[in-house]
Order: sequence, then structure tokens, then C-alpha cells
Amino acid sequence: MVSHRIAGFELRLPESWHVVPTEVPGEIDGWARATAESLVAEAATPERSDVMTADATGVLAEQLADVGKAVVDTRIGGLQTAVLVRHPELGTVDAMVTVAAQQDLAHDAFAAQLASIVENSEEHDFAFAGRVDGTSDAGEVTGMHSMISHFGDLGIEGTAVLEERVVLGVFPAGCADMVELTAIARSVGTFDDMPQEMLGLLAGLAVELEAA
Repeated sequence: MVSHRIAGFELRLPESWHVVPTEVPGEIDGWARATAESLVAEAATPERSDVMTADATGVLAEQLADVGKAVVDTRIGGLQTAVLVRHPELGTVDAMVTVAAQQDLAHDAFAAQLASIVENSEEHDFAFAGRVDGTSDAGEVTGMHSMISHFGDLGIEGTAVLEERVVLGVFPAGCADMVELTAIARSVGTFDDMPQEMLGLLAGLAVELEAA
């Protein structure tokens, strides 16, 4: 019996994941620069020159800012975002994850929605899509692991770059709502097993429920 709604949620993140402050768009550039400087400084070694460190800081700051601004542009309220930066000295963001609550969306309806996107999408060319099922302390989990082809990204006609993505829905027992997690990796191979690692990330998800 459905008797609860989602009042709020929190995703506790492991090391190397960093929350992106998207509530105030004007703060993104400053946060990106300060975070990049701090992370690159922590990873610096005597062998790296000041020029290399500065280059990595600039590139990483730009990538962090791009993620934050892209999330703001979605105009989805209550969206929480984090980025994975394993090697700041390389100046790259390895992955991003967004988490949001969805009202009145049941387990089967969400699974059907994902399948429909793959079958009917005009925006994405899916090279692979497979269903993911699991459990978490916050509730039952279902979702999709996909590889999406982006043609022409290398500037070579007919050449495709693969994007790896995992979308998971978490369904608290007795609740009419769900929490959706979407993760996008920088490249295929960023994770040894991306679906399993994203299921593992849900160990840090806490959902607050209130009476319907």
C-alpha cells in the first residue's frame, strides 16, 4: 500500500567525488576555480613543473564549470550533482552524477519509460542498452546501462565516440515517488563495471519520507 511521499534525500559520496553547487549559478565559476586549484595542489609532486600544474588547473576548472552550467541549464529543480575527479593533475573530470526525486513514478512505469527512450529516441544513437536491477538500503533499484554513439565528435566523418551512461531508479517501499540517479562517464573504460559501481554509490543514499 502506498502511504508515503519523498520529503528529501541525501547522497553521501565516497572519496574523489565532489558536490557541484548549482543552486546559485553565479557561484559556479568561483567554485570551479577554487576546487581545481585545491585538488591539483593536493596531487602535485616535485616532478611536475609550475606550468604543468597551472595548465591542469585551468583545464580542470573549465570542465568543472561546464558541468555546473549544463546542470543549471536543465532547469530541473532539486537536482543534486557531483563529479568524480580521480587524477586532478591530468586536468580531467572522470564522470558526473545527478540525483533527483520524481513524483508518482512506479517501478514498472520507469522501466518502460527507459525502454521507450531506447526504441524511439531521435536524440541518441544507442550502440548498447541493457537493463540493470538491484537493491539498496533506500529501496528496490531498476535502470539501464547504455553506450551512446556520438558521430563526428573527433572531427572525422563516420567516426563515433562512445559515451557510457547508467540511469537508476530507486523505489522506497510504500512510496509513490522515486529517486533517479543518472551517471555519465568521460569515456568507455572509466569504470571496470559502471553499473555495479553506481549501484555501490547508492549505499550512500538516504531518503526521507513523509505521510502522503
